[in-house]
Amino acid sequence: MSTVLYRKYRAQNFDELVGQEHITKILKNAVKRDQLSHAYLFVGSRGTGKTSAARIFAKAVNCTNIGKDGNPCGKCTICKGVLSGNFLDLIEIDAASNRGIDQIRELKEKIEFSPNEGKYKVYIIDEVHMLTTEAFNALLKTLEEPPSHIIFILATTEVHKLPATILSRCQRYDFKLGNDKEIEAVIDRSSKGEGMKVEDSAKYLIVKNARGSYRDALSLLDVVFCGQSGKDKKITEEEVRDLLGLPDIVMVDALLTSLMNGDAKKALDLIESIEKKGVNLEQFVSYTLEILREVLVAKIKDEELEYDFYNKVAQKDILKFVKIFLEIERSFRGSSNQSLILEMIIPEFCVDQNIEEEEEEEEEEAVDNDVDMKEEEDKKPVVVSSDEDIDFEAIKKNWGKVAQAIKPVHRHLFAFLGTSKPIRCEGSSLYIEVPFQFHKDQIDCPQSRDVINRVLKDMFNVSCHLVCSVNEKAKPRMKSNADIVLKDIPTKESVNVASSKKKYFRPKMSAEVEAIFEGM
Repeated sequence: MSTVLYRKYRAQNFDELVGQEHITKILKNAVKRDQLSHAYLFVGSRGTGKTSAARIFAKAVNCTNIGKDGNPCGKCTICKGVLSGNFLDLIEIDAASNRGIDQIRELKEKIEFSPNEGKYKVYIIDEVHMLTTEAFNALLKTLEEPPSHIIFILATTEVHKLPATILSRCQRYDFKLGNDKEIEAVIDRSSKGEGMKVEDSAKYLIVKNARGSYRDALSLLDVVFCGQSGKDKKITEEEVRDLLGLPDIVMVDALLTSLMNGDAKKALDLIESIEKKGVNLEQFVSYTLEILREVLVAKIKDEELEYDFYNKVAQKDILKFVKIFLEIERSFRGSSNQSLILEMIIPEFCVDQNIEEEEEEEEEEAVDNDVDMKEEEDKKPVVVSSDEDIDFEAIKKNWGKVAQAIKPVHRHLFAFLGTSKPIRCEGSSLYIEVPFQFHKDQIDCPQSRDVINRVLKDMFNVSCHLVCSVNEKAKPRMKSNADIVLKDIPTKESVNVASSKKKYFRPKMSAEVEAIFEGM
């Protein structure tokens, strides 16, 4: 069985640990001067090198031929034993599966024994925040008075879950996510070692989708290498998009153009096409935000871009797009029907044709009768007359039928209303509740209210004032998105992503402009 890239090219000394020089410098000095602590805490996002650094440190403190710079030699029996996993004095514990007090008690019993081969016994406890409260209490006593031959290295991605008593007994080191240049260096090193050449545009895609994680970058590269034909030993942008199910600029440009043009049918067809091609919708929305960012920067700097929708869009429209796509990105986290959420942006830009036709007919009829009187009447708020009674229980029981009655008239409003529920009735007001602010915004628009009121009048013979609110308590369930970019990767045969010969050029962005989007 071949070794995956992130294990094959794992850093073996402090100098190979990319992007963490602020940590490796201190650890090398500690080894050289023999100023070692009994407990270390490595904090950082996944794939930033916490476990690799812990293993290198375990080699360094036990190496029989330590370098003058504090790096392990990599050639002695101990260094080779750590590399092969046969060094008995390095004990790695996964706290996610060994989180109970019994496991910590067993650990406490064993630490009293002297090292078998090296000078120190090193315990690496990964994802330490997963330990139970009882286990933390048991570990605390050991951290307070450890034997002189023991070194603990605790690693975590969620340091806020650790008790303050544990934090105060450890030397803390924070690992940073890699920047684009650092991630590129890792990709270059691995691809060179595998004898593969990666095009700059293909490398750019892998870097962006790694999101600062060195391990994710190598995992993505591994997938691309496995799917490569092997004929020319060259990875292209098209291959990366096909194998990872990533969107391309043609898809994004076409959707944004159709939305700008108010072409609802074309926008809907494009979303369906994107889904059929196996494109990950979370990736699509993220990539769309990148393009919108690029477009806004170009507008601010008065530069030209070769996107079809660029000349049609104003700065205020770009901000509207950004706001909506950010809301979609948040809504994806708790949804099992992402395509529906994406489709629901269409009414925001494209006026429903049925509504338009009905409004035109009403306007013509109003002109024939008495336009001025009709307009004045329409301005009055809709209220229940004194002799009308709202049967709240009947409306609540048949709310699903209300949504179904709206479906033939306004399909997108049907989708929004399907997430709502009536909660109470007070006087002339019917109160309903939705899970997201985005849904409330769509239901609150005048066209939507008009359709809902007409259906309520037809079904229950009442007119009422609709009050829509967001249920703040219904927080979307956060899903772990570790390795999300590898999820549902389509086979090469199943993916046929549209390609284009048109070249697009990305302008360089100044630090001032980059700051506008910090945290997006």
